[in-house]
Amino acid sequence: MKKLMLLATTLLAPALLVPSMASAAPMALTLTAGNTLSQTHSSAVMFTITGTFKDLNGTLTFDPVTKACNVELNLVVKSMELPNAIVRAQVMSNSFLDPDTYPGMKYVGTCQGDQLVGNLTMHGQTHPFNLALTYVMKDGQLTGFDSVGTLNRYDWGLNGLQMMVGKMIKVNNDISLTGAPPVPPG
Repeated sequence: MKKLMLLATTLLAPALLVPSMASAAPMALTLTAGNTLSQTHSSAVMFTITGTFKDLNGTLTFDPVTKACNVELNLVVKSMELPNAIVRAQVMSNSFLDPDTYPGMKYVGTCQGDQLVGNLTMHGQTHPFNLALTYVMKDGQLTGFDSVGTLNRYDWGLNGLQMMVGKMIKVNNDISLTGAPPVPPG
């Protein structure tokens, strides 16, 4: 009997030492501005313009064992915070984002290794858009996701301001699983 207990303890010990990741159920997280930071970064004539979406919603489902995930993120265009009124007027004009005609953006994707593979709907057009995916760990626990990608704005019909704004726009989304607001990587 002692040998059987010793054998059982030896076999079960590794499972007991590892946080309950092996038996963890898939999780679902409602995405809000409190746990998701969604930003764009575009180059202008002499500086970078960062836009931050303040009104967003969506869902993340994630299986910590298989690292399978599905994400759906909806962004309200008019909620984009920009550096000043002049930049905002240009970005929100009908020659650029045109939120009166196209009030929302939507991203739907799945985790595939170190990529978030999906489609972005913006300015009335849907195109494939993949982002590099980083799993944020702290003390051996998954605490969030960071995703970064670059898009060619002309592919979505954002053809205005060609002489002032570069055609490539960097997009990053940071999702916190801890309840704390996300902090973008360095």
